[in-house]
Amino acid sequence: MTVRTETVIRSLTFVGTRLDLELEPGVDITAALDFLGTHLAAGPADAQGSPALATLHVAAAESDRQVPPAGTRWEDIYVRKSASEFFTVPARRAEAHGREYLECTKTGTRFAFDRAARTIDVVVGDDGAMDLVELIRDLVLKDQENSGAAVLHATAAYRDGTAVLITGAKGAGKSTILLELVERFGYQIMSGDKTVLHEQPDGSVLASGWPDYPHIGYGTIAKYAGLREIAGLADGYEPAADHAFSPVGKFAVDPVRFRERFPSAPRGVRAPVSAIIHPSIGPGDRTVLAACAPDPQKRVASLDANVESAFDGANAGWHHYLTDARAAQADRRRRITAALATVPAWLLTGPGDLTADDFPLPVAEASAA
Repeated sequence: MTVRTETVIRSLTFVGTRLDLELEPGVDITAALDFLGTHLAAGPADAQGSPALATLHVAAAESDRQVPPAGTRWEDIYVRKSASEFFTVPARRAEAHGREYLECTKTGTRFAFDRAARTIDVVVGDDGAMDLVELIRDLVLKDQENSGAAVLHATAAYRDGTAVLITGAKGAGKSTILLELVERFGYQIMSGDKTVLHEQPDGSVLASGWPDYPHIGYGTIAKYAGLREIAGLADGYEPAADHAFSPVGKFAVDPVRFRERFPSAPRGVRAPVSAIIHPSIGPGDRTVLAACAPDPQKRVASLDANVESAFDGANAGWHHYLTDARAAQADRRRRITAALATVPAWLLTGPGDLTADDFPLPVAEASAA
């Protein structure tokens, strides 16, 4: 067995955004890199390229680099707050001498942000891999938005070089329809919660997937062989009646086993959008898809309602490493949603079971075009 004795420097990249990681001997962030590696590329740092958004110094043990001076006042915050305890990350934050310090109180993971030096000191606590994932995702998404990307609250299915977006509010049925397309119609999972959209020089739009932890309702879990076991549900489990079509009745699903069960699109794939589905699943005898009216203004409004931002929300300011510069790119985001409004789109109602009879042939034709 070879013991590493030197600092390892590597980069993570996503569509033009780069983070450099300096890993001290003894640091093991394999779990975080495996999670992010579905969509972010890892490789040697390129000293000749443009400056990284930040360099993360990941230490093997806590030191005064990640801890504020004694007597510094802390405030309680959340990195993330969710209806699910699994996804809730409580923390405390402090500022001293131009640096911002943060401790995730469940795991002991610590971050120290230095905007002037473009560095973030990190020590990952026990079971803290997802804390590091949350930091990296937040930094990359904010930089993407500052550069003009639009982030749509949408799952994405990939096939034959194009993407189908399934967009809507929490509990609308995005994951259900995504897995129906994958399981029954030969698609691959491109994105499970967010899709990042980029305008191209010719005015076209390309969709990129995003790494997210699967969070799936029981009704969807129960449909597919093996998924109940992956979600850790005991035999005989039955949800409360009012949870059947509710965002409350959802479960965190092991991402590694989930990827083994359902095929994923190749890492880094970017694809034009061939169709958009707006689900609103619920009780019914059969799934119904109705073509959206050709009204560009209504379609843009519907898409805008599902555009989200890492800069928005009660807990979005859990660190201040990046300044919100989205306003300078507002026109570009408007062009992105305007372009998507011309893509064939359908409203989906009913239980969400797609069969050969229910599946809209125009979606199939658009995907194959």
